[in-house]
Amino acid sequence: MQAPQLRPLGVGDVLDRTFTVYRSKPLVFIALSAIWYLVLVLVFIVLAVAIFAGALAAFSRQATNPSPELIASAAVGIIGFVLVAVIVAILAFSAQSASLVDAAALRYLAKDAAIGESFRAGISASGRLFIAGILVFLAIVGVWAVLIIAAALTNQGIAFVVAVLAAIVATAYLGCSWLVAPVVVVVEKMGPVAALGRAWRLSGGNRWRIFGIQILLFILNLVLSLLIGGIFGGLVASQGGQPGQLGVTNVVQSLVNLASTIIWAPVEWIAFTVLYYDLRVRKEAFDLQLAAEALPQS
Repeated sequence: MQAPQLRPLGVGDVLDRTFTVYRSKPLVFIALSAIWYLVLVLVFIVLAVAIFAGALAAFSRQATNPSPELIASAAVGIIGFVLVAVIVAILAFSAQSASLVDAAALRYLAKDAAIGESFRAGISASGRLFIAGILVFLAIVGVWAVLIIAAALTNQGIAFVVAVLAAIVATAYLGCSWLVAPVVVVVEKMGPVAALGRAWRLSGGNRWRIFGIQILLFILNLVLSLLIGGIFGGLVASQGGQPGQLGVTNVVQSLVNLASTIIWAPVEWIAFTVLYYDLRVRKEAFDLQLAAEALPQS
């Protein structure tokens, strides 16, 4: 893959380059996407076995020696499992996105991308991405809380409608403003707060374009999901409702849905990476910077 001509891109150009990058190393991107799902499944299995064994032991002791404390400890264990599972899942998806961004950035600039190198980059950036995600979540929750409380103080029904609409618009605005923050964290190795600030500055004046790209990605993903659903809907109908065959069909459908999720994940993160470089070209003349760096040095 040759380095692309860096210039301001339209929405269609961003998607075109996204799929060009994907096609340049499809197995690398699919492997990086799949590895983290596999890691997540294995961690969930270990956690589930541990919590099940603990709960089973607690209930066995409860049968022989009834005690409210045993039931409470089993419930605490289950709640702890859920919390740990959620944190592990967020960290795993943070590492997955960072791995895909690292590989996408390398391929977009016509550099070689290796699974191991990008995998390690994902692990390195996962903590910072995790914190950045928490900050974004808290900011959005804060906006919703302020608007809903303000509407509640007016005690007017129309105020709640306006508050909800305003919160939706604010959420979309914040999402567009911070969309490339994960790319900044990975490519520029910034901390969470600095990355959010830089993403905000890069997105200035381009939020409508970013919103348009998000809408197009959503439509493409929706079409893919509907296509898969239609195929398996026809398959189920052709089975005539036989229980055994329906069970096999459901398993196959779940596996295909998982495969489509794994295959689709790189598309979004490659698109965000291409968008990041496009914003740098528009804001910082990044194309001229690369051209200057490529000139012979005296």
